[in-house]
Amino acid sequence: MPSFFNDDSASIEIPIRLVVYVILTGAILGIFAVGLSNIWPGMTTNTMEKQIGEIKVSLTAMQNGGARNLIDADSPAGNIRTLMIKIPEDVDYLAFGADPDPDNDLNLTNTPEGMLTEKGNVIFYNGKNGKIRVPLDDYIELREGRLESARWVLNEIGGKQYGVVLTGEGNYEMTFELVYDPISKEKYTLVHLTDELNAYINLYDPAVLPNNLWVSVNPGYISADGITNAEILIKLKDKKGRDAPNDGININLSASLGNLSGSNLTTFKGTAIATINSDMVGTSLITATSPGLNPGSSYLTIKPVPIIIEFNRWIYDEDEKLNGQFFTDQELEYSISFTGYGSKFSVPLAGAWWPNVSIVIDGIKLGEEIIDSESTISRTFIQATLPAGSHNLNISLKNDKYLPLLGDTNIYVGKIVLSG
Repeated sequence: MPSFFNDDSASIEIPIRLVVYVILTGAILGIFAVGLSNIWPGMTTNTMEKQIGEIKVSLTAMQNGGARNLIDADSPAGNIRTLMIKIPEDVDYLAFGADPDPDNDLNLTNTPEGMLTEKGNVIFYNGKNGKIRVPLDDYIELREGRLESARWVLNEIGGKQYGVVLTGEGNYEMTFELVYDPISKEKYTLVHLTDELNAYINLYDPAVLPNNLWVSVNPGYISADGITNAEILIKLKDKKGRDAPNDGININLSASLGNLSGSNLTTFKGTAIATINSDMVGTSLITATSPGLNPGSSYLTIKPVPIIIEFNRWIYDEDEKLNGQFFTDQELEYSISFTGYGSKFSVPLAGAWWPNVSIVIDGIKLGEEIIDSESTISRTFIQATLPAGSHNLNISLKNDKYLPLLGDTNIYVGKIVLSG
């Protein structure tokens, strides 16, 4: 057994130092990789929110500029903004003007004819936190463009207009231009891009359906505990997107998932309010309809209620295990995280060793994580799909090291959290 206290040959001083440097470098790289894996979902959310916030500001500001006449070939360019957009690897799509996946099956090529997909003043993206809908000002009308004879025009096929959908990780350069259609007498924010997905925009006929319904949900997600409510706000809008303060309009409200406080509503000063909760996980499509009005819809993300297993105990030996039981009422994918801290084993000139925690659910090992802190930290393990029913969880200590005066690698287990 090598001795930590005796160095019998000065001739091996350089190899020993080299080994120590390699070990320390590996430990630093490992800690850095673990840290990146833990902060990545938050980085993605912050990146998308910041970018879309900047896009909203730019789109709003450019509406006051000049608009290019779509028919006049000699018309000068309209107010233009060119923006750089970065799509992270775990974002499925970013859409401008329409919902490319209204049936929520993550297939962007099979939207059924006539399904509600929005009317142009909205941005959607889908990532680890589900589908996110970002409404824009009512007077912003985003449209997909088509390059024709060196000029960008509305991409109209069979009387339909389309939104723009970006898919795939990468950096994109997006150009938005304010244009004017003298026939329809409408201004559009034209995107200089043509995709192949044909995410159509729901236009309404002002001669037949002069008004429409606008639906919003706050907050955008709730826990599936059957108690927590989200508020649904329905507003009457005229054909230009302005509030229409009509009383006594009957509205039928429906949701693809969840429990509504009411399904038959009546407007007061152009507004109706309801609430929704759910004990099931998923994405709920909430739709408001009324005879003679264009329907409106919005989405609510319903997340699993976190399962928290409290331990608040030390593990001192590799043969010792902490056991816990929990129950799931439907098959779901869970993210498993450990909260606690550890103690270390330190060797002069060689560095410190920290304990590894191992988690096993129903006999399947989910992996190990280094607990390299003497104060409380959290470590996230790989996600696991668990069926409905009862489950057993085991927590154990790996790579236990101990020598007097040099330390002991132990783990304090605070809690394990399973979240959707």
